[in-house]
Amino acid sequence: MKKIVLSTITAVALGVSALSATQFYVDEKGQVFTTSAPDRAPLEVKENTVFSKAKSLEFSGVHYFGYTSTNPNTTAPAADPSIPTTVAVGNDTAKYAGSSAGFELRRNYLQVKGFFNDKDYWRVTLDTTKEIGSSTSNADVYVKYAYLYLDKVLPYTGVEFGIAHRPWIDYEEHNSWFYRSFNKVMVEEKGNTSESGVDLVNSADLGVNFKTKTDIFSSEIGVYNGEGYHADKKAANQENSSELSVEWRLTGHLIGSGTKLGKNDRLKDTYANLSTFGLISQNHKDDTVAIGAAGEYDRSFYGVHAVYNQPLFLIAAQYLTAEDKAINNVITNGKEYDAWSINAEIRPIDDWTIIGRYDNYKVDKVAMSTGESSVSADGNKVIAGLAYKYNKYVTFIGSAKFIDEQNANGGDTGESKDVYMFTTEVKW
Repeated sequence: MKKIVLSTITAVALGVSALSATQFYVDEKGQVFTTSAPDRAPLEVKENTVFSKAKSLEFSGVHYFGYTSTNPNTTAPAADPSIPTTVAVGNDTAKYAGSSAGFELRRNYLQVKGFFNDKDYWRVTLDTTKEIGSSTSNADVYVKYAYLYLDKVLPYTGVEFGIAHRPWIDYEEHNSWFYRSFNKVMVEEKGNTSESGVDLVNSADLGVNFKTKTDIFSSEIGVYNGEGYHADKKAANQENSSELSVEWRLTGHLIGSGTKLGKNDRLKDTYANLSTFGLISQNHKDDTVAIGAAGEYDRSFYGVHAVYNQPLFLIAAQYLTAEDKAINNVITNGKEYDAWSINAEIRPIDDWTIIGRYDNYKVDKVAMSTGESSVSADGNKVIAGLAYKYNKYVTFIGSAKFIDEQNANGGDTGESKDVYMFTTEVKW
């Protein structure tokens, strides 16, 4: 067994401590070793240690803490008492209650990787969230990722087994939209107190994901249960079902190399990528459908995305179309989605970034019996932000979202939301 240095705080959190006089070495990735090498610097041993059978351990954390103020409003002339889920605001109706404000722990990731060699490892990531729209008073804790990664099981291809990355969201968040701390990517964004969107997929699920990287091409192709990693009522989604979700991302690297995917420094590197992505999932269930109850539908979506980055600026755009096809009489209506988004950032001086984004989406209900469609939601969103990099660990961001959605709640009520956020990002 090897002794791996860990900070006192982490050692206490794990409940493990021991004394050691061994000399340790650390590389640029933060991995700790007991042997020296040209790319490893000596590490002064003043702290407690953790015992591990792994060759090395890598600990890291990502934390999003902030303050949010959201102000919903409606454009309908009068309340509609026939819609029980709405809340009266003056003489109008709104999908959510009146103005809300407060502090949020939007994400609190704590991660450890245990390396068996230089490339293969087991990863566990815990995800803690407490937002102003949370339905519980406590901070919810989930296992976000828990998977085995084996490198080069096929030519240029590694594989994740377990609660693994789904193909699209991690790619977009590390190459195009870097600000999950105050807004999700378009395909994931939900309709809640401070968000609005199509809510088609989340970032992790139980399954297997094959990840290929070459200079001119990269891809992720995966098979999953299909319901995601944290939907409370979907935990047993495979009960009485054998249907799985097939998901993919295919990316051409026009400028830059696909072997650097996820490791590009957008402040230094120039790259241009063109991608297509999608999902085909059968017997999908919404959060509102209880385990064992009928009410599934078949979901599919297809999208294209392009991004260009250089040290001065980034610009990206995407388009997607999707369908939820009702497959029984419990869900009488399916849905058709049409959405597009464009985002950009400009870095005029060191450590400062100006951020902008525009989303537009339309959702139509499609009657199962007749095939007729009617508008369920027709919305757009403008996002503006200013980020300051305090140091390599901490970034402060001020942002505003202006959301306008017609036909909110499936009726003729329009709803707008102005959302203001101050965010602290911590990454170590």
